[in-house]
Amino acid sequence: MAPKFSEDEINDLIYLARVGDKDEFETLREELCKREGCSTTQLLETARDGETGNGVLHMSVANGHHELLTLLTKQLSHPSPQNPQMLAILNTQNASGNTPLHWAALNGHLECVKILIENGADPTIQNQKGHDAVYEAELADKTEVVDWVLKEGGEGLEEGIAGDNAGEGGAEDESMEVVQVEEGEGKLEDAVKNLGIGGSAQK
Repeated sequence: MAPKFSEDEINDLIYLARVGDKDEFETLREELCKREGCSTTQLLETARDGETGNGVLHMSVANGHHELLTLLTKQLSHPSPQNPQMLAILNTQNASGNTPLHWAALNGHLECVKILIENGADPTIQNQKGHDAVYEAELADKTEVVDWVLKEGGEGLEEGIAGDNAGEGGAEDESMEVVQVEEGEGKLEDAVKNLGIGGSAQK
């Protein structure tokens, strides 16, 4: 049976992932998992925004919180690395078809991109624009991410880098929910406010 979390609890998990507060996130995760008798895998499957489909991993990697991502991938690796449930969470698409890898790549967070791909994230998944994560990174001029993924992320990406709508805008289009993050500031706060997520933990 799926765990039952309140809307505020889900919002708190998403908020803590967004700001990268690993200790507070772990405290809440342990509390909720103990109460519901669920695993981290089940928690991450359930803790998603009802409207946008954004989950904990989306918000964590969009802001470059690779330490929290590393912790979560270790927890997801039980009973075995790259198990089906883990891969499903890593490759979860939100309402616009973006995976956590799309957001990490778009915002140029190479460490998060590396962790995701090394743990089984699929760089060939396309969002509703027909763009894969590499193409979103290319649109945002995140050349370091593009170069690494094309070198390490598997064959077949270079041909499909332009997606189905080459020449059109990527995830920064107004139809998408992601905004560019200012260097060292912002941390997607405007986007989060627009999305109406943040939960009771946000002050």
